[in-house]
Amino acid sequence: MDGNEPGVTETSDQRVLAVLHRMIIDNKLKAGDKISEVQVAAMLDVSRTPARLALKTLEVEGLIKKRSGRGFTVQAIQMEDIADGFEVRGVLEGLGARVMAKRGASDEVIAQLTQYVDAIDVILDSDRPGDERIANYQEMNTRFHEVIMDNCGNTYVRFVFTRLEKLPMLKLGTVVFNNERQQQEIMRLRLGNLQHRLILDAIIKRDAQRAETMMREHVNQTLLYSEILSS
Repeated sequence: MDGNEPGVTETSDQRVLAVLHRMIIDNKLKAGDKISEVQVAAMLDVSRTPARLALKTLEVEGLIKKRSGRGFTVQAIQMEDIADGFEVRGVLEGLGARVMAKRGASDEVIAQLTQYVDAIDVILDSDRPGDERIANYQEMNTRFHEVIMDNCGNTYVRFVFTRLEKLPMLKLGTVVFNNERQQQEIMRLRLGNLQHRLILDAIIKRDAQRAETMMREHVNQTLLYSEILSS
């Protein structure tokens, strides 16, 4: 795939963020560990810019805390709290998909969603390195979810979600990625995009119940699929 094609990003900050999320979940980065921009750049073989951006996001999420000197300290997290947050996110995104299917989506919105789903298939089928495919997937995945959230027809869905997305790993499009098992992760993302197609099909056919059910399943299983295929 040509990195200049529309909708494909060449930056790696999203991939770096996904890997760091996974390392925190797996306890490879433990509470109290020190982490720095230079350390992340060397560990993941990236420049300091994506490392800096990823660390900034982790700080906003509350997963790391700025030290008085250079670098950050990893904070303690409760996986139960993150799981609870995903459950609420699933309810909100499911409602968004339901409302969109019930009220009907415009041709423009359907075209956008179709474009992103098709782009993900091309990305995952490409011969690019796994980490690049992950980063590009996350970009298209984020856009898919944002289009539904922003165009569902109920502005309160987005209003409520803005309070939730500031919590760790709950921002739309977040991918938790095990960099050591890229093939298994690509398999997981193929399954995720199949779910995107089913959600889109339900929206097109104005099947509100199926759209909601599929979206809730898609969101709620994010961490579970990651754990199963990374074990």
